[in-house]
Amino acid sequence: MSMPSAVRHINEKRVLDVVFRQGKVSRANIARELEITRSTASNLVAGLAEEGLLVEDTSEDDKSAGTGRPGTFVRLNPHHALFVGADIGVGRITVVALDFAGAVVSQQHFPLAPDQFDPQATLRQLSERVKEVVKPYQQEYGVKGLCVTVPGVIDKSGMVLRAPFLGWRSVPILEELTQLLPDMPVIVAENDANAFAFADHYRNGHPVEETEVYLFLDAGIGGAIISGGQLLRGHDGYAGELGHMILGERGFVEVATLPGSFESFIGRDAILARHRHHGGQADDIDAFLAKAAGPDEAAVSAMRDWAFYLGRGLAIISSIFNPTRIVLGGPVARLFSRCEEDVLRNTRQNLLSDHPVPAILLSRLGLEGPALGGASMLHRSLFSVQESLVFRKGQTRVFSGKGEAGFRSGNA
Repeated sequence: MSMPSAVRHINEKRVLDVVFRQGKVSRANIARELEITRSTASNLVAGLAEEGLLVEDTSEDDKSAGTGRPGTFVRLNPHHALFVGADIGVGRITVVALDFAGAVVSQQHFPLAPDQFDPQATLRQLSERVKEVVKPYQQEYGVKGLCVTVPGVIDKSGMVLRAPFLGWRSVPILEELTQLLPDMPVIVAENDANAFAFADHYRNGHPVEETEVYLFLDAGIGGAIISGGQLLRGHDGYAGELGHMILGERGFVEVATLPGSFESFIGRDAILARHRHHGGQADDIDAFLAKAAGPDEAAVSAMRDWAFYLGRGLAIISSIFNPTRIVLGGPVARLFSRCEEDVLRNTRQNLLSDHPVPAILLSRLGLEGPALGGASMLHRSLFSVQESLVFRKGQTRVFSGKGEAGFRSGNA
């Protein structure tokens, strides 16, 4: 008797997950890890290979397969799929392409001048950049979709409700991109901080039972919370706007959002403004860091102030979420390594004495973080069980777009 379609679908996803996590694995070890028979494992692998998802790896035999003939390894077929992430940042567009094995095959940054922030002009440029990145791979890979990330709030229909640092409001980003990229099978949209958090969590394999808070520090401050391996999105999908927490009456600079907000004290323009307040001058974060290494007394003073308010904000976050770790990323996060002790001290001083201080870490991801996260979300969707098939009901979309895209974080 053939395996029921829903059961087979679940087991196929489990097989793909094992192969993805291990890189290459024998049928015998798939059977052992999933606690199924060898014949069932072989049957599942054969079906996935026929669909082009798995290929034999003949580089060596698996000597740990048990008695009998050594088993041959199978691995994901990297050419089965190409997933594209494109991030619209302040001053740049970043495009990342992943293959089916999760490897980065292309990563490119393109400048975006402030006078190009007009939504339609920006989306036209983004579509051209995506085409440029994808073109060399179209014959060899199956292009599965695009996830666009934006530093702003996106509703379930794919409308950018607001992206203050781009000057955007009520921009139908998915509608526009569907017209600009009619041949793209799936287009979805995501907040940049959520995508950055997903990239770091997904690719580093953090335990799913833990709670983590991610902060993406750029012109603004984006936040994301992952708990139990899932992004915490809130009732309307807007959870994680940690940059809007109020820390004082006025920050170091007037920003496009709320006065006295977290990002008005620790965002890119805030640290540069604080440097000027102390008598220094730097045009960007790279120049500021160079002066701080000098050391430039104005830069040192600005860094001390930045560390105080970062620590205060992290203490508030710790009190609310009690996270295992807080991960910092983005261009401005590089300041953390220069004043880590000050940040930790200020965090402790703003917490009750018996309240645990989470690990505060610097992400290894750079500017590519959000775009990589967008591509990774699409990648993970092919490894996730389709609820509509298993439960015979409409699938809940986890992020906005056309097509049946969703994701499930962690090593499930």
